[in-house]
This record gives sequence, C-alpha cells and structure tokens, in this order.
Amino acid sequence: MNLEKVEPNESSCSSPQDSSSVGPSCSITPSAVNSTSALTSEQAKTQKNSSSSSRSSRKKTFIKFVKDPQTVAEDLVRKRAKNTDAARRSRLRKVVKMENLEKQVGQLTTENNELKTRLTVLEIEKKSLEEKNLDKDNRIKILECQLAEAHKRIINRS
Repeated sequence: MNLEKVEPNESSCSSPQDSSSVGPSCSITPSAVNSTSALTSEQAKTQKNSSSSSRSSRKKTFIKFVKDPQTVAEDLVRKRAKNTDAARRSRLRKVVKMENLEKQVGQLTTENNELKTRLTVLEIEKKSLEEKNLDKDNRIKILECQLAEAHKRIINRS
C-alpha cells in the first residue's frame, strides 16, 4: 500500500476562530486522491475498512476527552457544591467532636473532684485509724507491764 502522507499547510488548513471547535479543519490535496486511486479495488476496500474504522475509533476516543464548555462549567459547579457540602460536614463533625470532648472534660473534672474528695476522706480515716492503732499498741504495752509485775508478785509470794 503506497499512501502519500499529507501534511497540512496554510492553503489546506484553516485555524478556527470559534472556541467551541476542537482543532484546525484540513482538506485532502488532489495528489493524495490520485495515489489512492492507483490501488487495486481489493486493497482499497481493505484500506478503506481499516482506515474508516480507525478514524471513527480515533474520533470516538477524541470525543470522549473533549467536553462541551457548558458541561465543564456544570461539572465545576457540581464539584464546588460537593466540596462545599464536604467542608460543611467536616465542620459539623468538628463541632460535634468538640462538644463531645467538652462534655467528656466536664465528666472527667467531676469524677476527678469526687476522687479527690474521697482521697481526702480516706486519708483522714487512715490517720484516725493509725492514731487509734497507736493508742491500742500503747495500751497493750501498759497491760503487758502490769501483767509482768503481777506475775513477779505472785512468784515472790510463793
């Protein structure tokens, strides 16, 4: 298959001024048409089928990536709205989290104060029991001394 590659030049291509069109429009030169007519009919059919299918697939592929400016603007508006909603939800979660933390701080402060009060009561009770225990120990020593003296007296009498 002898195909002549056609390069666009100033006479065969025009650059669009409209922002909605995608690329320059080109025309095929007569020399390119003549070279394709020299092909056999079978080669032409094969070439036509493959080139038209590849051309259409390229168009489809290219069209997939080209979006209408209005669609792009709508997508941008939707994206901004989604982002705004996500930011709002994030701020709401932050507020809820802060409220929960403040509530937890209040509960822990109350619990801490209760535990401090209980500790103070227990320390006072401990001190009281230690004094009571010391008094009992002193009483035991006094009674042991009295018992030892009474025992000596009994032994001395006999």
